[in-house]
Amino acid sequence: MKPQLPILLWSLLPIGMATAPPLHGQELLNNAAVLWQPVVKSTVTQLQQPSASQLDSAGEIVWELVPEPNSANGQQDKRTNPQSEVMWSVVPETTQLTETSHSENAGASASTQVVWEVIPGSVDPLGSTPSSTVADKDSTKSDEPPADAVAFEQSQPARVVAELPPPPPIQALDRSISFGDGSVGPDISWNIPNGFRWSQRWFADAAVLGFSRRAGDEPFLAWNNGDAVAIVHANVLQTTHWSLGLNTSFRSVYQGSDASGGSTRIGEGVSSGFRIARAIGDTGGIALGGEQLIQWDDRTDTGRNLYLMASKGWWLGNEGRDYPLIIANGGFGTGRFANQDIQGFDNPLRFACINGVENRQGSFSVDNDLCWSPIGSLSLVMNEWWGMFVEYRSGTAQAAVSMNLIGEIPLRLTWGVDFARKNELKEMEDLTWVFRASLGF
Repeated sequence: MKPQLPILLWSLLPIGMATAPPLHGQELLNNAAVLWQPVVKSTVTQLQQPSASQLDSAGEIVWELVPEPNSANGQQDKRTNPQSEVMWSVVPETTQLTETSHSENAGASASTQVVWEVIPGSVDPLGSTPSSTVADKDSTKSDEPPADAVAFEQSQPARVVAELPPPPPIQALDRSISFGDGSVGPDISWNIPNGFRWSQRWFADAAVLGFSRRAGDEPFLAWNNGDAVAIVHANVLQTTHWSLGLNTSFRSVYQGSDASGGSTRIGEGVSSGFRIARAIGDTGGIALGGEQLIQWDDRTDTGRNLYLMASKGWWLGNEGRDYPLIIANGGFGTGRFANQDIQGFDNPLRFACINGVENRQGSFSVDNDLCWSPIGSLSLVMNEWWGMFVEYRSGTAQAAVSMNLIGEIPLRLTWGVDFARKNELKEMEDLTWVFRASLGF
């Protein structure tokens, strides 16, 4: 190189720098940050966003220097000449949109993906701020309720605790206790009747009763020289307080050689009677009736048993509203209730006798004289299922226990012992067992 050529170039350098065109974006401040974005040259004159496939075939990517907006300095961003070529900025899919831009473009495209912007940490949270303060009870305050609360409580009506409903009225099902709600309890006597009105729920009752001669003998159902006695009661008419029933008895219900009295035919000694009763309150009653009054043959030795009875019950539990129930039952009777075919025994309690009504021999002579005598029983019913009682009739005393075996069907079973005879206590070897089974329907 000739030495004059470098000297010529260095002399022309100031002139070239003065006449050179200004650089794009030289209006930016020297301390402004430089942002770079990829743009693609396009000759399309309309504002249309290219697709991803168009970007791939558009050509090379040219990086353009994006200036900072001058709105902060009160200057508006001057765009290039509209006639100049349009430059498209490629925005990646991961670019997050603010809620402002999302609301402006709402409805533009149903497929626009919503991107939530993370709120800066300087913004207060929307939820309530948890407190670490623990409320402590003020020990200076009294445990007594406020005065206004006490005054309000005193102004209210007094609280009344509901009482238990009263027990149902006491009624009868033959020799058993029954109630106005249809339930049936155990027997309250073995032989003598009671004064309660007949059960409003149950129409009839059938019973079989007998005894063994001595405690040492084999038990069998017998009445004196005959066998067991059966009696059927039917309630044919009733009102709110009254009941009227009929009964039929059978002296013999067994025939055979295995027990005493088996020589009589089954069904022998048929007789009939009646019973009329009236309730007195819910726990009392009075009854007039008779059993074996009309004797359809001459084989009946059970006596013409007329009676007039009065009965009263007292509830002992829960202030007179619950079990146990004690029942006193007493009155006067004739036939077997006053006379016994006991050799050498003359009942000192008989009164109002009419002698010589009949003239029969043996066990049938019980009806020759028509006399009255006091009879009665005292029973303690523990609940609907079982109870116990003592009974007295014509010089004979008895103690027994009775059970109601089935709740829905009144099936009762009574077993006891005669411990006194001729108004005297028996020896242990002379005790007599008694038995009764009853079924209501």
